[in-house]
Amino acid sequence: MKKKSWSLLLVLCMFFSIMASACSNPSSKPAESAKPGEAVKPADAGKKTKLVVWIWESAKTGVDLNMEEFKKQYPNIEVEFQLMKSTDLYQKYLIASNTGDAVPDIVSLESTNLSQMVQIDSLLDITSRVQPYKDKMNAYKWEDATKDNKIYAMPWDSGPVVMFYRNDVFAKAGLPTDPKEVSQKIQTWNDYYEAAKLIKEKTGVLMYGDSKTNSSNRVFESMMWQRGLWYFDKQGNVSVDSPQVKEVADFLVKMQKEGLVFDARANTDPWGNAIKEGKFATVVGGSWHDAIIEQQYAPGDKGKWSVAMMPKWSKDDKYVSANQGGSNMAINKNSKNPEEAWKFIEFMLGKDSSQAKMMTKAGLFPALNTVYSSPDMDAPSAYFNNQPVLKMYAESLKQTFPLAYTSDFPLANKMMTDVWAQIFLNNTPSDKALKSMADELRQKTKRK
Repeated sequence: MKKKSWSLLLVLCMFFSIMASACSNPSSKPAESAKPGEAVKPADAGKKTKLVVWIWESAKTGVDLNMEEFKKQYPNIEVEFQLMKSTDLYQKYLIASNTGDAVPDIVSLESTNLSQMVQIDSLLDITSRVQPYKDKMNAYKWEDATKDNKIYAMPWDSGPVVMFYRNDVFAKAGLPTDPKEVSQKIQTWNDYYEAAKLIKEKTGVLMYGDSKTNSSNRVFESMMWQRGLWYFDKQGNVSVDSPQVKEVADFLVKMQKEGLVFDARANTDPWGNAIKEGKFATVVGGSWHDAIIEQQYAPGDKGKWSVAMMPKWSKDDKYVSANQGGSNMAINKNSKNPEEAWKFIEFMLGKDSSQAKMMTKAGLFPALNTVYSSPDMDAPSAYFNNQPVLKMYAESLKQTFPLAYTSDFPLANKMMTDVWAQIFLNNTPSDKALKSMADELRQKTKRK
């Protein structure tokens, strides 16, 4: 009897223990049946998740605009932003991916470095998740995000290249100032060169800023891109030593040697301070330069800047514009919260309202082309002489050559800076400097 009584007591204790646990733990309760018109609540509705996002400051400024709405829709997802320079971010992520770290959950990636990160198999395959957005994004943005027909990043913003110009300086030089008239007057790079000589003669102002020996290559790469040229050809072979690329290089060498360029590396403080001081008349660059000019370096120049299409090599060229930069978001394949991470990415980059807010208030022109029909596109910019500059960016994107950066872009970009140093410091002929770079690039990348 004692044995049976003890056994019965043990069973009863286990039963009441299980019942008490079920009552005290909401996650063990079955999902409630939905009332008509309501969605079924998930069993883990009360579960809290923390996402860690690696991002740089200017990108976070855009995301911050949408955080209040995100928290309303996803109150159980906490987001911790870890800020760092983009260059530091890539180096740190390379280490994290190599060691299998689960942090970060989400990584922001510039298009210039995206393919490199995709190729090292560090990112989560999100092919099925991005399918609803495949035809809604700028088509060329997917190429660097793709490996073996699988997609590993969601496009964020694009960098359509335009020509920002000082309309007051143009007026003093006797050039037109209306954006349409400027685009007509300066259709080609030779037109740009002639305008540069005139502006220097009449006003003493130089045409643009770039370092002779430490160039970021932004103008050079934009000029290549619009012609369908790159460091590599369509077959992936090194092509930086082609005659067409030499043409572009020689044009920029001529601009420098004739003293038409302010000697400062683009997007550095000396370059920005020169904008503030009115030392050069144009910035041929990605759309995101509008925020740099207006908010960072020359907030006092309201009304003095306008935007026109960038020049092209020949009037007969099919494509007018290029892309410069842009960014994306991806999920660490080791993240423990991939579903929540995708909810964050989709909310920020897949919603028209989220992207529109980042476009109008943070200078991040969306890769999501459904935003281009927004009334915001017609809004005049007080800083840019009441011009609807967003429409100019959209028009530029329509005429951009569909090109990709490729995984070896960071290396090629760095080596190209050395080419300019050889040309200007050692008087090396451009064809010889480019050939030397091409040979070294073939050796290091194993490309033909």
